[in-house]
Amino acid sequence: MSEKKIQVQLRRLAVHRVGNKAKEEGVVASQQEVDLGDEQLNDLLLRYFITPFKQEEFFRFTHSSDLALNEMFAYATLIFNDAAKFQGYTIHILNHLYEQSDHPKVKSGELYVAYFTGCIMNDQEVDAIGIFKSENKDTFLTFQDSSDDLSIDYHAGVNLKGVDKGCMIYNIEAEDGYRVKMVDANSTDAQFWKDDFLHVDELKDTNFSTRTMLNMCKDFSEEVFAVSESKKAQVEFISRSVDYFSKNETFDLEEFTSSVIEEPEAAERFKNYTQNFAEERNLEDIQGFTINKSTVRNMKRKFRNFIKLDTQIEIKFSGYNPEQSEQYMERGYDEERGMHYYKVYFYNES
Repeated sequence: MSEKKIQVQLRRLAVHRVGNKAKEEGVVASQQEVDLGDEQLNDLLLRYFITPFKQEEFFRFTHSSDLALNEMFAYATLIFNDAAKFQGYTIHILNHLYEQSDHPKVKSGELYVAYFTGCIMNDQEVDAIGIFKSENKDTFLTFQDSSDDLSIDYHAGVNLKGVDKGCMIYNIEAEDGYRVKMVDANSTDAQFWKDDFLHVDELKDTNFSTRTMLNMCKDFSEEVFAVSESKKAQVEFISRSVDYFSKNETFDLEEFTSSVIEEPEAAERFKNYTQNFAEERNLEDIQGFTINKSTVRNMKRKFRNFIKLDTQIEIKFSGYNPEQSEQYMERGYDEERGMHYYKVYFYNES
């Protein structure tokens, strides 16, 4: 799934104010849509709204009994079917958000409901609804020229570098809860944005499977290898894991295990760890799936590819090439000093 942002256009926008229900702060509902005739304002708002959605994860609306009972799914469907009543439907969204804003940590702020055209999903052009909330204010300095003098003032406003909370609802796969992207810069407020307001679950696609398995490898290296093996073995395991995902189109658990773990005992621990991991999270396709290459590239930087020693020395590996530590580095123990050591082989210094 991809989105060509160049084609996206902001067509409609409503702005309201929502408070914290627990504090009885209420709401302020605007009666008219925002005039988007100013081209510069339109461009600033468009960038502000769509820039945060760079992640690969997709979500979908869900409900325990009937998808139609999910309020945000219902409102999105009404807007997609009759955009002429956009303003009225945005007030329903405002009231729904206020009803869910009863956690003490939920901040008051502005609610933006936007309508976009020209979004590309699965190589087809679709409309989208954007819902955003700005909670934090920054202080900005302003300057005013007057004759031969320059005055300075300040005002509070929203920083356009990123939204605090937001979602994009794409008009595709409606029968499966649409396709939704979500961002939440502050999830300490009881996950109310994802769970209570939107009520979405992550879509279990190739991105989900790839990311889940790579995270499981990372957890295994930190929880198991870090206890029973050396840091060198830990780095080698991660390097071989990333190397496997980079070079293969599909994942097969048996093949993966035999490729990245040589010791039978460690391989058995990994299989048990994988089984428990899958059962705890109700994962069904962990035995095999198509590898999402974009996800692999994005996740590489999250993995530790260095060894930090207590002598203030750090050994860092360039990339995730398992041969680096396997062929060019040895780990040993010096009896005379009573210390571990690493021996590194190389041809030239640079």
